[in-house]
Amino acid sequence: MKSLFSIFLLALSAGTVSAAQVHHQIARADGSAIHYTLDAPVGESRGLLVLAQGSGCQPAAASVNLATVRAAFGGFTALIVEKAGVGPGDAGDNGDVDCPQEFYDRYTLSQRVDDYEQVLSHLAAEGPVPKIVLFGGSEGGLAMEALAARIHPDAAILLSGSVGGTFGEMVLSTVPQEGQASVRAGFAAARANPDGTMLSGHTYRFWADILDHRSSDYLEASESPFLLIYGGRDDAPVQPVRGLADRFAEQGRCNLTYWEFPGLDHGMADPAGTSRMADIALLAAAWAEAPLAAC
Repeated sequence: MKSLFSIFLLALSAGTVSAAQVHHQIARADGSAIHYTLDAPVGESRGLLVLAQGSGCQPAAASVNLATVRAAFGGFTALIVEKAGVGPGDAGDNGDVDCPQEFYDRYTLSQRVDDYEQVLSHLAAEGPVPKIVLFGGSEGGLAMEALAARIHPDAAILLSGSVGGTFGEMVLSTVPQEGQASVRAGFAAARANPDGTMLSGHTYRFWADILDHRSSDYLEASESPFLLIYGGRDDAPVQPVRGLADRFAEQGRCNLTYWEFPGLDHGMADPAGTSRMADIALLAAAWAEAPLAAC
């Protein structure tokens, strides 16, 4: 088995390829627009890199982290599908308080996964794709897990995702004991009335939809190779992620690889605040070239 160091050297030797973003849109069944961006390399594309950012309503096409990941996969065409109600040229959010009203009206995790699947079906109708790699961070990781269970990609890379229990259980694990009753009450209110008010910057509809999504259900539903990347300083505990990796190994399932970087946080920054995202992306890109069996 290759060491992470040897993978890193391989990634460095690959280099990057210049590309240009082109924005497109297609219609949902109700006529509303799905905005997506394709970023093709110069020359022949080696596959499709499907990117998904985390929470919030900032246009993903302008995400610095996604651009960093895209650069590590220079030979691939990158695909970004914007969240419902968001266009690639929008101004973006300001602490989740300036999101477009259509985002609040429409956005749920399930809608996001449906939109990605619709765009991929649209692209497939234009011609076959030699290789599909999914890459999602945080909430986007959960979206890519759900998508992987539907389309069974060639590889999926999940960064700082809510792995282990349900999304609701992950959120509760980050809340101090004295605040959990209030959060549970908010969750219950969202389930009872999804058309109700707001909770922590999201609509009740969003919470009612996402609470019961369970990463392990999606991972177990596909034989695609998965790479889980987690920082030891993440706000969410690492124990559930380790437990999931252990369970896959005990079951003799070799399609899940787990990398833990003890000194990095949720956004892959070190204790000094320096982002290591570019290094992590290069490692992940090299892994995706020939996914390593976990056992």
